[in-house]
Amino acid sequence: MSVRRVMMVAMALVPLAATAALSADAVLPDPSAPIAPDVYTWSGPYAGGFVGYNFANFDTKGAASIDGEGAVGGVYAGYNLQTDRLVYGAEIDAGASDVDAGGFNYATGVPISANSTAFGSLRARVGIAMDPILLFATGGVALSNQKMSLGGFEDDNTHVGFTVGAGVEAQVAKGVTSRVEYRYSDFDSKNYDLGNVSVSSGFDEHSIRAGLALKF
Repeated sequence: MSVRRVMMVAMALVPLAATAALSADAVLPDPSAPIAPDVYTWSGPYAGGFVGYNFANFDTKGAASIDGEGAVGGVYAGYNLQTDRLVYGAEIDAGASDVDAGGFNYATGVPISANSTAFGSLRARVGIAMDPILLFATGGVALSNQKMSLGGFEDDNTHVGFTVGAGVEAQVAKGVTSRVEYRYSDFDSKNYDLGNVSVSSGFDEHSIRAGLALKF
């Protein structure tokens, strides 16, 4: 066999050898292997709105227990940081309330009523990510404006207190989360000047809320 023919055969075998080598090194996907789920990142800013229902009790001195309930609604915004599965951050909310409460004032012998008008809070949040859901706890300072009426006289005050709660949040679409949470709030006492009567009252409330937010 001539040298020329040997070289021609060798040159013809080079592409075949290269193809075989590439085929041996290639890693084909295993169709039976499970597909890893997308990991949701909770870190970053977010904002949304909520609706809920509150149950309140006013500890007015000189009156029967004043209980009330009603709908609430508002907005919230916050910022999350995330370390592995630990999610933590801060959140602020503000809203309006339709909680009405009524009772009987023993000192005057006439009905007394209390109404919540507006509220807000600044809280810390901490949770555990279990994608695509987040289990969280929250707590911080809260404000609430109340109006009290007695015998045609009325007065209003802003109460300061604390709020704590817990809930679950879930990713429902890309950049969209929903939540359900429970909150307990307890507020200090304020004096209400109602004509010739001064009434001291504080209150606490239980709140169940549902919210929807956009993550930026």
